[in-house]
Amino acid sequence: MSILINTLIVAAIFGYSGWILYRHVQKGKKGACAGCDKGKSCPGASNDFSQACCSTQETLPPSGTAPK
Repeated sequence: MSILINTLIVAAIFGYSGWILYRHVQKGKKGACAGCDKGKSCPGASNDFSQACCSTQETLPPSGTAPK
């Protein structure tokens, strides 16, 4: 019985890992803004700064805001 439970747990872990990896690859193919979880609610998506949507602090201008 414990072998069956262990097998189910391992299958669930590998299945979830595979699903997350698949989702990550699919989002990566879409690009930064299209694959972002924030979608169109991101305030940077409407700016002219191409990396404003879902960008990290190091890709933003020094002031921390997108250029006008």
